[in-house]
Amino acid sequence: MTDKTLPYFVTALLISMTVAHLFGWNEPEPIAHEEAITVMGEEKLEEEIIDTDYEEVKIKRLIEKAETYELQVEFPIFQVKKIDRFFEEDAEQRIEHSIALLEHSGNVSPSHQGAYFVTTDLYKSGKEFFSVVLSEETFTGGANFDQKASVYLVDLLNKDFVDPIDLFDQPFEAQDKFFELVEKNLRASEYYSNYILEDQLQEWLNQDQYDFSNVFIRDNNLVVKFDKYEVTAGVAGMPEVEVPIDEMKEFMNEEWLERIEAIDETADEYYL
Repeated sequence: MTDKTLPYFVTALLISMTVAHLFGWNEPEPIAHEEAITVMGEEKLEEEIIDTDYEEVKIKRLIEKAETYELQVEFPIFQVKKIDRFFEEDAEQRIEHSIALLEHSGNVSPSHQGAYFVTTDLYKSGKEFFSVVLSEETFTGGANFDQKASVYLVDLLNKDFVDPIDLFDQPFEAQDKFFELVEKNLRASEYYSNYILEDQLQEWLNQDQYDFSNVFIRDNNLVVKFDKYEVTAGVAGMPEVEVPIDEMKEFMNEEWLERIEAIDETADEYYL
């Protein structure tokens, strides 16, 4: 090759390489790789569908037993697209977060396994109206389980979630009365009264705007579910304090009150 032809050869080579890059020649196929990752992830989780006491709802349970941890997550299926999509996406996020937490904790091993559990409790709270309580327990190899709860109100008539504050026509006045009754009943509890953390309880009672997001309805009671350590010592777990709806009627929305009271007979909690 002469000195004169070398520049032309280099130019042609560069043009060929540019064209090849633009049209994706010699590029790997990422789609197949991504699909393989998804399939592998799905294979790790076992699925179970569980009947409940209610025809309207089933429970899906996802299980994984890895070398260093065990995972079991439950969530409800109401056969309502919007609601079911929310619970499924919520479960996926919980699983991803918990696996990352367990794998990076540095405290779990085959001989000292970690654990992540989400159990679902269902309550028939009124006409076409359900309370869903998801109780989450995490063990990352330390001294104790962490315990948290999430509460959801499901309206099957309107196929949507209910903001618990909408149960009340007078939410601010309801808050004052509700807090008074919660504190009274917590202190009157034969079990929980021995484990009250006064500073934490006062902090909870001093909230300016309470959204009732940890309240569900069971047996014509408004039930507040606290996280572990939120108002009591860890040995008390996640306390539940009941307030009879009869004592809150004056603040409640009449339509919701009618639906809550429309149950002919109260369904018991369904334990899984």
